[in-house]
Amino acid sequence: MKKSIAKTATAIVATALGLVASPSQAHHAFAAEFDAAKPVKVTGTVTKLRFVNPHSWIFIDVKNADGTVTNWGFEFGTPASLDNAGLTKQDFRPGVVITLAGFRSKNGGPFGHATKTTLADGRSIGTGSAPDEPVIKAN
Repeated sequence: MKKSIAKTATAIVATALGLVASPSQAHHAFAAEFDAAKPVKVTGTVTKLRFVNPHSWIFIDVKNADGTVTNWGFEFGTPASLDNAGLTKQDFRPGVVITLAGFRSKNGGPFGHATKTTLADGRSIGTGSAPDEPVIKAN
């Protein structure tokens, strides 16, 4: 009887873990939110940095051809991956001009996944961390 209860409990736990693992993997998939066929490169002024897990976000004001300004948001890797790349919050303080290269969101809004960031001091650093993110071709 005890073996039967233990087997049932094990089956329930295994099923529950399987149900939780699938959505979490989808969350971390580049292709779930971003479009590899829509590369984007913008230069703008930092307005906000969210240095949080599981993904950091940077927001920049980008001046459009008609003179209007659009606030773009770009997903970065984890704070730990940015720290390992030598980046700090100071590199992204409001008012600093940076260039972000990556891929647009699937919904077409002013959002993307930044795979490469060029800082005001000229450093160019990989800032993406999705295992399935595409590589930006050199231009």
